[in-house]
Amino acid sequence: MARVDLFAKIPLIGMSMVFLAMAIVAVTAYLHVGWWSIIGYAIAAVLMVSGFALTFKDINDPSKPPPVVQKPEPSDGANR
Repeated sequence: MARVDLFAKIPLIGMSMVFLAMAIVAVTAYLHVGWWSIIGYAIAAVLMVSGFALTFKDINDPSKPPPVVQKPEPSDGANR
């Protein structure tokens, strides 16, 4: 079975979560239904933090040196 690679889509999923959180805040502020508003804001805060984390998850740590890519040795077929 093929492995699904979602690594490239993780920032897009994170930004979608951030926009969803903003939409939840907008709807919650518009409806203003008491205690349900607190639950809506709490859900939006969790979505915002986790979406922000997913969006910038793949940024490299600048304190580490960049990886060294070594040139592969040619195979026997390339030496002929």
